[in-house]
Order: sequence, then C-alpha cells, then structure tokens
Amino acid sequence: MDNFEFNEDENDDFDILGLVEKYEDAIKNAHATFFDLDDVENIIDYYFQMGRRDDALAVIDKYINQYPFSVELLTKKALFLYGQKRIDEALQNLEIAEIYEPSHTYIYFLRAEIYAYLSRYDEAIEILHYLLTIVQKIEIVDVYMQLCDIYEDIGNLDKVYECIVESLKIDPLDEEALNRLNYYIESTGNFEDNISLHKQMIDEHPFNYLAWYNLACTYRGIDDYENAAEAYEFAIAINDNEDYFFQELAELHYKNNAPQKALDVLKDMCELFEADDEVYFLQGKCNEALGKIKMARYCYRKAVHENPAMSEAYFRIGETYKNEGLWEQAYKAFQKASELEKEQYEFCLAMAEAALEIGEHEVAVDVCESAIDIFTNRFEAYFILGKIMSTYNDNTNARLVLESGIETCKSTIELKYALCAISFIENKLIEGETMLRCLLDEDYNKHDSLFDFCSDLESNIQIIKIISDFQFSK
Repeated sequence: MDNFEFNEDENDDFDILGLVEKYEDAIKNAHATFFDLDDVENIIDYYFQMGRRDDALAVIDKYINQYPFSVELLTKKALFLYGQKRIDEALQNLEIAEIYEPSHTYIYFLRAEIYAYLSRYDEAIEILHYLLTIVQKIEIVDVYMQLCDIYEDIGNLDKVYECIVESLKIDPLDEEALNRLNYYIESTGNFEDNISLHKQMIDEHPFNYLAWYNLACTYRGIDDYENAAEAYEFAIAINDNEDYFFQELAELHYKNNAPQKALDVLKDMCELFEADDEVYFLQGKCNEALGKIKMARYCYRKAVHENPAMSEAYFRIGETYKNEGLWEQAYKAFQKASELEKEQYEFCLAMAEAALEIGEHEVAVDVCESAIDIFTNRFEAYFILGKIMSTYNDNTNARLVLESGIETCKSTIELKYALCAISFIENKLIEGETMLRCLLDEDYNKHDSLFDFCSDLESNIQIIKIISDFQFSK
C-alpha cells in the first residue's frame, strides 16, 4: 500500500518538473530555498513514482525537522522504512504520527499491513475492524480488501468470502472486490451458491459488466453452457475492451462442440485486439474440429511464429500432417514438440508412431523406452513398443514388453488385445480365438485395439466372424 499520488492534474506536470529542478538546484548549490509542505510532498511523490526512493527518503529526512508535526511526512517515512524492512523505526514514526493526528486513517492501514507482515494477524485484524468504525464510506471497501489479504494469508476462506460480500454491499461496482470474488469462486468451486448473489447485483446494476462476467464463469463452473454463453455476451455488449471476455467465450464454445461459434467470436475479437499465440492456437483447434486441416495448420504456424516455444502448437501441426498421411512432415513437427517439452508423454508417443511409419525403427524404440521410463504406469508406450517389435518380426520380445506392461499398468485391456493379435499373427489360431472371446466378454468396446496393433487383421475372416457372432449373441 502507498499514498504517493500527485495532487496536481496531468496538465501541471511542467510545474512539478520545474519544482523538482528548483529543489535539485538548491541542493547542488547549497541555496537556502524555501519549500512549503505541499511542495515537499510533491517532490517526494515525484521521486517515488520515478523509482528514486533514496532521493525521496532524503527529502523526507531533510524536511521532517522543518515540519515536525506533518503526519503526511511521518507516514511517508514510515512507508519507506517498512519497504527497507526497518520495521521498528517504521512503527515508531507511526506512533508519533498518531499522537499528532489520531484520526488519520492511513496510519492504521499501514500499521495493519506491517503487523500482517510480522504474522501478528490478530492485531492487524483488530486494527482493521477498528478502522471500519471510523473511516468514511468510500474507504470501507479498502478496509475489507486488506482484511481479505490477511484472511487469505491465514487460510480462512470463509472470512475472505464474508469480507468480499460486505464490500460489495457498499460498492457493487468495485473492480477489485468483483475480481477477488471471481477468484474465490474459481478456487473453492462454490459456484451454485453465488449465482443468486450475482443476479442480485445485476438486477440493481444491469450494466455491471464484471458481475456479468463473474456470472458467466459461475455458470461455466456448473457446466451450464447456454447461460454461461449468454452472460459472456452481455459482459461483452457492455464492455468490449476486455480481450479475455472474448477469448473465454470462444473457448467455451469450442469445448461445447461449437467450433464455428468460437471462430465467429474470435473474428470479432481480432477486429478490436491484436491476436496473440493463444488466439491463433484456438483458431487452429476450431478449424481442425471443422475438418479444415490446412487452415488449422496455418493458424498453428501463426501461433509458433508468435511463440516459438509453443510445443503444443508444433504437436497439433504434426497431427494435421498425420491426418493427411504425410508422415515425414508429421515426424519433424512431433520431433520439434518433443525437443521443446521432453517429458510430455503424448508428444513421445506421437513421435514414436511417426518414426515407425517412416522406417526410423531405432528412433521409435528409443522414444518408447524413454516414455516407459518416465511414465511407468501408462499402457500406450508398451503398446507402441510391442507393435514396433512385432512389425519387425520380433514377436518374442513384443510379448515380453506387453506382458511387462500388463504387470505394471493401471489399464491393461489394450495390451491384452495386442497379445491376442500376436497369437493370430503367429498363426496360433486356437489360442488367439480363445483369448479374443474372453477379451470381448471383458471389454468389447476396446476390440479395435486388435486392429490398431496390426491393421492386417481387419481382413482376417476368423476374427471378423468371432466379433460378429459376439455382437449377434448380445
């Protein structure tokens, strides 16, 4: 907290600069120039805002003896001393200031902040509750916000919420309180209880755009897509100067399988704001969902142009090439994504798959083995590694890999289907049929894993008949 603000309007900047120049000239030439208290305070404020805090403190020290009863100088000095962690001296200056002007509220604000820094929370809270009884209405919200800081520090979220609600009763349009309410709701997941609170604020102040925004986030939190989208639209209609309103609405549409609506929102957004990597990336995902693969790839490339470290965009570029069967290009994109984020499991698997498709057998094996080392309880790397070995007619080691995965992983049905596939590949037809019937009983929906492991089995008449008979019997 600080109380360093110029009293003058912006049009008076020349006078402030002239005042500072006059002061510096007096210091340089040792002139005995008189400055009244307002001039001194403005010089201090100027240095503070310019980041010249040592110079500001030097002015205070020079003139505090000339104006020993100035509470403003005493509190400014206390704030500087607190910033330097000279706590005892800061508190001493506040005690002196309180003697001269016991009703000066900033004394109590700063003392409460210092006590909170010292973890003397009960004393800080007591001071702030006293402040609530003496401050003017316009400062009550500030008191509640400082109380919020303390209650957050001690982890009392119920009190945080209580202070936010009380402050909004005083000023339903206060941006800090509304933002903190949104953060509280998102952190606690207490969505439903706050819908009526925001509706009440909106009833009283229909153009309260942050209340509309909070309401949108609250509906989003309970997966009420329609009402969330409508609330976002009201927030944007009232205030279209916040780019994140547009982006969150677009993301909401995308997640609810409405990619064209998302693109429409992003188009409106880009007419008002310059697109960044996140916007281009979202445009890419929407176009990809619409089947516009080349446009999606163009958007992802725009994203990595803006942010060359955006590994997820390189991954999506690889996926677009993969969908077109362009495995060489897909491999390069997956490789770049993996270089940027070495321990991303999905990137490892994609790179291994692409490496296998272009005949980079050793690379595919190395990537899968690395993925298994890092993510020991995930089945996919075992599945792909087994597939690689089987593709190169090493079914003995493929079985060992798959059996190891079955012992280790949480989800194993896919690996069991892969073992079943190997039985058919090796012409162990009775063994394969027995396994397949058991697996279909265990989880029919995962039977495509058989064909993911070996696409040639899709034309195996025996397998097709077993699956068809199973479906008919059900």
